[in-house]
Amino acid sequence: MFGKKLGNLLRRKDRSSAPEEMLDETASEKRNSSIAPVLKPSGARSTIADGFVSLSGSEIIDLEATERFRILRAQIERQGLSGRDFQVLAVTSAVPGEGKSVVAVNLARACGMDPRGRSLLIDCDLRKSNDHRFFAQAQSPGLSDVLIAGKPLRSVMRAVEPGLDLITAGSPVVDSTRTLDQPGFILMLEELRKHYRYIILDCPPVLFCPEPLVLTQHASATLIVARAWRTNKKLVREAVNAVGKNKVLGVVMNECSDSIKQYGYYGYYGYDKESIARAKLKMANKPRERGLFGRK
Repeated sequence: MFGKKLGNLLRRKDRSSAPEEMLDETASEKRNSSIAPVLKPSGARSTIADGFVSLSGSEIIDLEATERFRILRAQIERQGLSGRDFQVLAVTSAVPGEGKSVVAVNLARACGMDPRGRSLLIDCDLRKSNDHRFFAQAQSPGLSDVLIAGKPLRSVMRAVEPGLDLITAGSPVVDSTRTLDQPGFILMLEELRKHYRYIILDCPPVLFCPEPLVLTQHASATLIVARAWRTNKKLVREAVNAVGKNKVLGVVMNECSDSIKQYGYYGYYGYDKESIARAKLKMANKPRERGLFGRK
């Protein structure tokens, strides 16, 4: 198992937006359609390096949680040293309510800190899309508009944080399984692999609909999110078997910080309650700096 409660204060340098030359249309497409600019986030946003965890429509200061996300990324990279390809990671859960979108979004933010290249988060949950809310973005245009309406891929990509781009779920569709189970999705992933260090696919719950079974087969590996002390082990086993044990990289245990603290983890590494309280107070009183897009 990879995670515990999913936390640090190290800063990173801003990196440029997605390469201008990538994912462009052909000359004929350019004459018939305009290229929408990459949308930039409105308002100030904090990074995971500042100790902020993104939630749906808000963010919180949680140094412990942000360090756990960065450790999760480090564990994935360590697994990659064996020669396996973990460039495209699917994140799913057995059932709804496990926090898989929170894990997918914040893991993507942690991967976005990689100096070797940008990361991309794709909301593949076309039934109940949520990732756009984490970054105060519109749901459409997005993935479904590329696959069904033929919208240029470049036009739906949004730079939401330094080192991280987002493709939202897009416009509502009648048959989400059929939308994702087509050659266009595979071709899109092949093109995106050329430009991103990590691609995170936020997938629907695996025991509730067939789309994850399609998506996880196109991914390099899959992470299954489960809530500690609440998710039935049988459901997790069923999810692992449904995806295929050889495709599951690990299970991320969510909301189990108590099991870590009983071993004095945070005290050992200097994250005792007083240190955390002082750090949070310092962050709350610190003036916001101007960031990548000239924001404060």
